[in-house]
Amino acid sequence: MTLDQDYIDSYSKDFSKKICENHFNHQKRISGQEIIELSASTQLNLMIIRELFVDWQKQVDSFSQNPYFDYSDSKVQEALATFMNVLSRAISIEKSDFEPLLTKAVTKTLRLAIEPVSFMEQTLDDVTKDHASQIKELKKYIKWHRVAWEPAADDLAADPGNLFWKQKLYEGFEKEADESMQPVALLEPFQEILPLDFNRLVTEAPETIEAQVEPEVIEEEKVVSTHYIIEDKETEGEQQAGDATEKESMETIDPAIVWAKFDAEENPYMKGSIAQLKEGMGINQRIMFTKRLFQGNPDLMEQAIIELDATESFYEAIDLLNHSFVKSLNWDIHSEEVMELLQLIFRKYDSE
Repeated sequence: MTLDQDYIDSYSKDFSKKICENHFNHQKRISGQEIIELSASTQLNLMIIRELFVDWQKQVDSFSQNPYFDYSDSKVQEALATFMNVLSRAISIEKSDFEPLLTKAVTKTLRLAIEPVSFMEQTLDDVTKDHASQIKELKKYIKWHRVAWEPAADDLAADPGNLFWKQKLYEGFEKEADESMQPVALLEPFQEILPLDFNRLVTEAPETIEAQVEPEVIEEEKVVSTHYIIEDKETEGEQQAGDATEKESMETIDPAIVWAKFDAEENPYMKGSIAQLKEGMGINQRIMFTKRLFQGNPDLMEQAIIELDATESFYEAIDLLNHSFVKSLNWDIHSEEVMELLQLIFRKYDSE
């Protein structure tokens, strides 16, 4: 599952054009107070202000490179802060400058609604690289999912060298249960201005070239898959059988090879990091698994997770997948979503 960036870019431009035509039809400029009240989406309005703040910080960084003055001096920093407060009350932007700013803010707000985990991870990463002090400023501008991401941000602000803030971020979103934070609810104010096509916002991952090409049949020679997770069950006799036998010969997951693959990966957050699949699954993963693996049926996915959590070993869990889901739901075991599910199962059972 991926975001359709072309659709998001197109929607953001059309949305911004419509807003700007409405506001600048009778006015030449827009003020800070008018930005705060620009739309019914408070988060979008604040995202615009944040973009102004980020741009201001870039300007400060630029002229602070001047070798003749010490911009790290405490009095200079205090004066800059005062200047920023005064400047924030004098926002005045023309349409030609405001429209691209609004477009960028719309794009980021859509990403925050649809992919909140990856958006906040990238945002915190970027802020930390540039100015750790800006982490606290995020609370002013990003209100959605604040309960989920704030603990990780606080840890990072207190200790920029903290290596485990991402784990806390993931855990925060996994525990979030506020229904008002679902994308459809968050983006309802956008619909009033320009309808959103949610089916286009999130798209299926494109099939790989390898998956589209029929494998070459080599007589009496076993073909080794480059994916390293295939157990070839097909025999000459099965090739001559009917539909029922064909289904039995589908590729299945080899638990030994999958375990070895993940066990060899050096990732401090992977091994033994979750107790239950249900608790360890993120929002975006839940959406992806439901849509791509369980035919859009959340009840079917929920039942599958319950059954997987009831298994007592990694091998038993993979056996359950092979017999109950891989064949009956016609899974492509090379796909991104299957690999993510396997990684979750590995994290549940690996205790090293």
